[in-house]
Amino acid sequence: MLEHRVPDSSFAYSRFDPDIGRTISFRLLEKERDLNLLWRWMNQAHVVPQWKMAKPIEDIAAYIDLNLADPHQDPYIGLIDGIPMSYWEAYWAKDDILGRHYPAEDKDRGWHMLVGEPAFFGRGIAPAVIRAFTRFLFLDDPKTCKVVGEPSVEARRLLRYAPVCGFEDQGDIDLPDKRAKLMFCHRERFIQQFGL
Repeated sequence: MLEHRVPDSSFAYSRFDPDIGRTISFRLLEKERDLNLLWRWMNQAHVVPQWKMAKPIEDIAAYIDLNLADPHQDPYIGLIDGIPMSYWEAYWAKDDILGRHYPAEDKDRGWHMLVGEPAFFGRGIAPAVIRAFTRFLFLDDPKTCKVVGEPSVEARRLLRYAPVCGFEDQGDIDLPDKRAKLMFCHRERFIQQFGL
């Protein structure tokens, strides 16, 4: 059963999306609050092929500790109408391995994500959630002119959403764990298409 939580002031971003008629929110991950949730999600059959984190809960706890201590990224929980349903990592591209694959600007941001709750599949919300997190990153730092991504070339569902979320294909790159599509979403184009 999905856990329902009432909205709280800890949200980093929260906005009603009229396209899907639901409220999309993000809050920073809290280890004590979210460890069991993230462990369960990392062990979901649909998550394992991309994240490769089907590990004991102690390993997920250590992973959270590393992420919370890493100044180049921040972990978030994504919610729909107060229900936790996704995990996100927002990172500074220049300080990420991705920054070795293109001339990253100081304020370029990127993200990784997973949808942990299968109950949200097939409901047409993915583009709205992706646009919401991208909007959050543009709002989080006005100097961020580009949000980047590096989804696996095998992540066909995610790649299908890229154009309707303002991302443009820059070609394939080889990362240590995958062959990926380098994707750019420019602030000006995003604002023209979707607004901030």
